[in-house]
Amino acid sequence: VSNGGLLEKAAEQQQAQVLVAEQTSTSPLEPSQVGASKIATTILLYGLVPIFIVMWFGVYLDFIPLLAPMAVIASFAAVWWKLDVGLPAFANGPGVNAALAGIVAGSYLVLLATPLILGVVLEGDLSMGEVEFSDDGEQITVKLRQNTITSRDIDATVSIEQSGTVVWTGTESFSISQSDGRGDYGSFILDVRDFYAENALPNSPYSMTVSVDGQEMTRELDSTTLSRTVTEVEGATAGVVKKDADRCSGDADNCLVGVVLTGWAGLGAGADRPGGLPFADFTVDAVLMEGNDVAVRYPTITVVNTQASWDSNNDEFGSGTAIVGDFGSEFPLDGSVAEASFGDRSYVPKEDFDSTGDYGCYSFTIEVSQAGGSMLSHTSYYDYSSSGSNDIWSEVSSC
Repeated sequence: VSNGGLLEKAAEQQQAQVLVAEQTSTSPLEPSQVGASKIATTILLYGLVPIFIVMWFGVYLDFIPLLAPMAVIASFAAVWWKLDVGLPAFANGPGVNAALAGIVAGSYLVLLATPLILGVVLEGDLSMGEVEFSDDGEQITVKLRQNTITSRDIDATVSIEQSGTVVWTGTESFSISQSDGRGDYGSFILDVRDFYAENALPNSPYSMTVSVDGQEMTRELDSTTLSRTVTEVEGATAGVVKKDADRCSGDADNCLVGVVLTGWAGLGAGADRPGGLPFADFTVDAVLMEGNDVAVRYPTITVVNTQASWDSNNDEFGSGTAIVGDFGSEFPLDGSVAEASFGDRSYVPKEDFDSTGDYGCYSFTIEVSQAGGSMLSHTSYYDYSSSGSNDIWSEVSSC
């Protein structure tokens, strides 16, 4: 054989080996070459774990839009890269290992379908959870609970009854997509003004029925919170009679130096004072009359969720604020002078009366108004007189 022939044959063999080496180095690995354990470990660490973390803690990261789809895509790309599945030719890649790609895609289909399957198999019963009023009593948050793997969209028919009569119905749409220490739940909010008609107390309770797919759940609503219509008003005065050299004239030992004014507004309680209504909103007007003349016209008091406020006119009429309805129905109509014998109360000095302040018959009228309701009033009468050297302020039936 000639030297030229041997050289030519060696060159051909070397070229063939280079081609084989190139094909071997650029071809995607077969599943058998990767190993079943590596495939399983990669899918577990780069696929299942990240998706599980996002699903578990996603409730705290709901401010990130499209978090779940982004996590699935990112983990899929990581698994594809770690297993060296390959890139298609149109992406300038060496090609895709069809078998390995099928394993990864199939694993993700099973991974994403598992929560749906478990949600159907392991889904708990739907039940009514907490029914909570807002602090101002104007809204009710209703929670429906159901342990589920995936969120569930619900259309619920809601009806409110009072003493067996339906006063409101509506449809609420929500999803079981939240969770707390008690499990998974969904919620909706009702406005009390949409159904409130009259007081639940003493014997007219409200109840709520929620119907979902033929299942009915009923709950009685808190009667105290749903009692906010004032049904009784009262007013009273007390004379502050004492020895006071600056205010008593002549030979009087004890004279009337002023009056303490008090009102009550709340739920009628027969012979007792009205009961407190912490969620009642109303306005109060009060006036003390000396015959036909105004002695004291108290500034209008506005009460909203137990917070009473009025114009004190630089402390001429108390502090300008008070708590009303939280512990009883009493509201003070204080003046400018504190009186130890009346506890923490202050009286309106007689010298500040707009009338003459003479002996005679006085009347005290309290008027309470509520939005959309009628005005309630109460008038009491008092005789201002003297006996010997002592002034007397006493309640009478009429003038």
